[in-house]
Amino acid sequence: MDFEFEIDPRGLKGKPGTVTLSKDKQNLIGISIGGGAPLCPVLYVVQVFDNTPAAKDGTLQAGDEIVGVNGKSLRGKTKVDVAKAIQAVKTDVTISYVKLHADPKLGKTLDIVLKKMKHRVVEHMSSGTADALGLSRAILCNDGLIKKLEELQQNALLYKGLFDHTKRYLQSFYQLAQTHKELGDIFSSIGVRELQPNANEAFSIFSTAHRSFEKIGMDFLKKVKPMLSDLNTYLSKAIPDTQLTIKRYADAKFEYLSYCLKVKELDDEEYAYAALHEALYRVETGNYDYRLVLRCRQLAREKFARLRSDVLVKLELLDNKHVQDIVFQLQRLVQAMSKYHQECYSELKQADVFPIEVDLTKGILGSALQ
Repeated sequence: MDFEFEIDPRGLKGKPGTVTLSKDKQNLIGISIGGGAPLCPVLYVVQVFDNTPAAKDGTLQAGDEIVGVNGKSLRGKTKVDVAKAIQAVKTDVTISYVKLHADPKLGKTLDIVLKKMKHRVVEHMSSGTADALGLSRAILCNDGLIKKLEELQQNALLYKGLFDHTKRYLQSFYQLAQTHKELGDIFSSIGVRELQPNANEAFSIFSTAHRSFEKIGMDFLKKVKPMLSDLNTYLSKAIPDTQLTIKRYADAKFEYLSYCLKVKELDDEEYAYAALHEALYRVETGNYDYRLVLRCRQLAREKFARLRSDVLVKLELLDNKHVQDIVFQLQRLVQAMSKYHQECYSELKQADVFPIEVDLTKGILGSALQ
């Protein structure tokens, strides 16, 4: 059947449609309703509750006009009448609606921007300070996830120090390996020039040992060098990415809170006029501005919930990586150092050729004495 619905005075046309919802065990479809007689000519969806038939279906949104239930027109009805009509149906409910033509950009007014700024300021205040300054504290302030930013910054400093120290350590170790190589070359040249066989052999063995030190040192660097890459990935990618997600989440939260506050202000205004039995123009003409704010609040809440879920997942992964990575990196370093020292000790033990007995009369010095 055809339903009558309110014409938007701003010239915007909504798209009519129907949706059939199966009730849950509590005999509910999961929406709250506003407007209706005697003050407002329009009945509309105020909120779609999470994990309900309406939320899972996704067709109805805040601000949409409700024009019929199971084929019956709701023209001139109150929101209580609509609730009773829905409750009277025991199985599936068919809702006839008209989509609200809403551009979220129109709802993001200067007032919303100022409210976001206020929430940013209040976020880091105690309740006593906020009250003293005349700033009301909203829900979700002092969010534990926002405080995670400070912990991430501390972790970043820890990893930065570990990264820099490891980098300097490996650079020094590389220089030590090159020094061993140079010493090996020097001992080798001494051994070649030495005329006495025992001294020649001793310097050759000692030269080989130092060249082995250089090889063992380079193997150590190959095993430990990936530690720098892992630390740098955590420091330059994982932490900044999570910090950015938290900042986006905070911005979405402040915007959602701003729309919540705006809805409350509009509700208070409406209640005040109703108490005085006076007509409010926006209510008499379909309450379109209010419904636009309701839609913006729903969209802001969806974005806020999505980003909150992302933050929780990333923080859990980051915490696990932080705990496991520190242990893994330290174990890698200690094991590599232990192996390095053991192999160097083994080489040095085999090269135990000093002191060397040398007959000075048979060398260059002896020729000079003669």
